[in-house]
Amino acid sequence: MTSKALYLISLSASLILAASAFAQVPVIDSATLTQATQTAQQTAQIMQTNQQILQYTQATYNAVTGNRTTGSLSSIGLGSGFSMSSVPGLSSLLGGGGISMGGLGSYGSLASSIINGLNLVRTLTGQTSTTSPTDQAYTGAVNTAAAITAAVAGGQAAQQTRSSAFQSAGGQVGSAPDVKGSIDQNSQLQTQTGQTINELIGTVTLTNAALNAQQQQDLAAQSKLSTMWTYDASRATLTGN
Repeated sequence: MTSKALYLISLSASLILAASAFAQVPVIDSATLTQATQTAQQTAQIMQTNQQILQYTQATYNAVTGNRTTGSLSSIGLGSGFSMSSVPGLSSLLGGGGISMGGLGSYGSLASSIINGLNLVRTLTGQTSTTSPTDQAYTGAVNTAAAITAAVAGGQAAQQTRSSAFQSAGGQVGSAPDVKGSIDQNSQLQTQTGQTINELIGTVTLTNAALNAQQQQDLAAQSKLSTMWTYDASRATLTGN
């Protein structure tokens, strides 16, 4: 091989090595870099906005879920612990037997003291048991009078306490920190209003019991009068000449 050929081969190899070296040098594309920077900034803004949306969503979720305390609102419907549901039922009042006033607490004791202070007879017929219709009607009237006395005493005390409680509850309206608290307050007020209405129904029922007791007495008196004027030949006797 001639020296000229060797020179050409050496020159070609040098050019190839030089081209490879130049190909490995990094090249900065300003347009691409600017676009990438803008994309990164926009992505960061989107992530920040998503984080704010997440916080608002979490706050909204917390505002409408979970338990809330309604404080004194849960007991305003029944004032002083008195409830018409503690009054003995109609069958107990008018059944002719004794009744238990223990469920009425101090109001039951007050009613018993008042009724006992009247020194009423146990029966109208003088019998020890209330088997006759007249005695049953009389005992029913006494029981009803005792229950009404206890209910009036308890109802007056409860009315005063309930009135103050509802006024206080009115001042709490709008003080809840979130939507769920407001909903729970409103629900509790509706529940307590229902309990108050139920007390009113109990009062009407007791009034009907009083009317029923009076009707029983009237019926027993009419029955007794009818018996007095009924002629029974087997029991008739002749006296004197």
